[in-house]
Amino acid sequence: MTPKPFPSISVMAVLRIAVLGLLILSCIKVIQPFLGALTWAAIIAISAWPLFTRLRLRLNGRAKLAAILIVGGLSLTLAIPIGLMALTLADTIPQLTNMSRDLTSFHLPDAPNWVSTLPLVGDSLHKFWLSVQADLPGFIDKIRPAINKAALWALEGGASASLSMLEIVLAIVIAGLLLINGDKLWDGAELAISKLGGATADELPEVIARTIRSVTTGVVGTALAQTVLCVIGLLIAGVPGALVLGFLCFIVAVAQLPTLLIWLPAALWVFYTGQTGLGIFLLVWGFLLVNTIDNVLKPLLISQGAQMPLSIIFMGVIGGLLAWGLLGLFIGPTLLAVGFTLFQHWLRPENYPEHAEESEPPYDEQEEHQS
Repeated sequence: MTPKPFPSISVMAVLRIAVLGLLILSCIKVIQPFLGALTWAAIIAISAWPLFTRLRLRLNGRAKLAAILIVGGLSLTLAIPIGLMALTLADTIPQLTNMSRDLTSFHLPDAPNWVSTLPLVGDSLHKFWLSVQADLPGFIDKIRPAINKAALWALEGGASASLSMLEIVLAIVIAGLLLINGDKLWDGAELAISKLGGATADELPEVIARTIRSVTTGVVGTALAQTVLCVIGLLIAGVPGALVLGFLCFIVAVAQLPTLLIWLPAALWVFYTGQTGLGIFLLVWGFLLVNTIDNVLKPLLISQGAQMPLSIIFMGVIGGLLAWGLLGLFIGPTLLAVGFTLFQHWLRPENYPEHAEESEPPYDEQEEHQS
């Protein structure tokens, strides 16, 4: 039996594939500057879609007005706290200047009695305290390079945060346009995913949307919990501007940065004012509660909303964050949720007709058994 020859690929087919590939690459090149904003816009639109549908229903189907209200609410959520923070910082800068001038004449108080009683590190810590107390300006000179590096890192982070803020503002505006055309976009996404994945991909759009909404709930909910705990600790310790610092803590927590960037300088300020007990309280409160709750609450909230095992969501959150940064919080769990859904569909008995036939005896055998 002679083997069948391989079908020849025509030159025209190769040319079509090349033109299609060139078109896709060109489109990606065009939208690349807006890719981050478009990704955030899609995340915001998917997360806000349930609220948008309720508003549209209450407004008698006026989708544009509902989208404008959501965009306006999100914009005010960003603008009002940023404005209050700017006003508070303007009042705080003179106080910081005076404090930096007084730092040269500051005298470190005597170490508390419990410092020397600490196991293993008590003696070393007490000797270090005495050395700093004897020559505080010399100690400041030693750590000045580290302070300069930290200040430079803070300036770079501030510039990056400003660009990210502009990107988020653009994303909010684009999200409003996506919400207005949400029904058409959703139908197009379902059709595209169905054509690519066949019948097995019918439930993937809902899995993706549900996972993104649950990640948003987990990130924002955890950040709110950390903010409330941080503000409570700051108020107990008597730190001024606790609400502004709480807003900064919320921004830092949403950006997946350590919240100690907020409460640790506040604790050092409490130590500077001579209130050693309250400073120790704020340190313990921050390390044991504000920082720790993030590792437990976030995966729990995301797994409940996404209806996925906690272990898969935990790996998606951590792995996505390490791979892609803040966007990885959404990309990682979504990819694992899609993969897990496809794997579950692949294991279903109806995908294996031969096993389905073996699992149930033929009709004749059932009738003979009953007789």
